[in-house]
Amino acid sequence: MSAAKKPEETSREKLIRSAERLFAERGYNGVSVRDISNDAKVNSALVGYHFGGKEGLLTEVYTLQCEPLKAERARLLAKYTAGRKAATLEDILDAFIRPSLTVAQKSKGGKSFSRLRAILSVENSLLLERLVSENFDDTSQIFIAALHRCLPGLARDDVYWRFHFLLGATYYTAMGPHRIKALSKGKCDPSEPNITATQLIAFAAAGFRANTTSTKRKRAKR
Repeated sequence: MSAAKKPEETSREKLIRSAERLFAERGYNGVSVRDISNDAKVNSALVGYHFGGKEGLLTEVYTLQCEPLKAERARLLAKYTAGRKAATLEDILDAFIRPSLTVAQKSKGGKSFSRLRAILSVENSLLLERLVSENFDDTSQIFIAALHRCLPGLARDDVYWRFHFLLGATYYTAMGPHRIKALSKGKCDPSEPNITATQLIAFAAAGFRANTTSTKRKRAKR
C-alpha cells in the first residue's frame, strides 16, 4: 500500500514559507511583494488578499514563530505554579529563559526567526517594537506578576526594571552566543542551551534578589 500523499500547500502557506525565508535573508525592506510571490510561485495579488499587504504578511510570519515560544513558557509556568507549593524565583526564571534558548533550535524556522528579529532591530525598530508588543506584552505581564509574588518585598517598579534587564540579557544570549566562546577562548561553549540557561537563571536570580532601590530614590527626593 502506497504511503499517503502529503496535502499540497495552499497559496497562503506558500507565501508564509517564502516570506519567512526571504525576510530572514534580506530583511523587510530588501524584499518586495513580487519577490515573495515569485518565490512562492503564486499571484502577487494574493499577498493583499490573504494578509492585506507586505506588513500584514510579516506580522503573520512573526506571530506564527512566536507561538511555540509562548506555548512552552506557559506550559512551564503552569507546571511550576500547579499544586500547593509556591513556585520559586528560579522556577519562574526557568519558565521564561529556557524556552528562549531551546525553542529556536527545535522549532521549524527557529533560526530564520532569530535572524529576522536581529535584522528588524536594526532596520525597522518601530515595526519590531509593535510586533513584540502585540505578541509578548500580555505574557510578559503574567511573568512580572509571578516574579512580584516571589519577591513581595521588592517594589513593583523595581520588578519592571529588572524584568527589562532580563529581556536584554536573554535576547543577547540567544542572538549572540558566539561572543562568550570567543571571549573565553572556547572554555564557555553556548552550544548546549541547558547549560547556558542554568548560568543565566543564576545570574538573573541574583539581580532580582538585590535590595530594592525605590525606597532609596524616594528618600533622596525628600
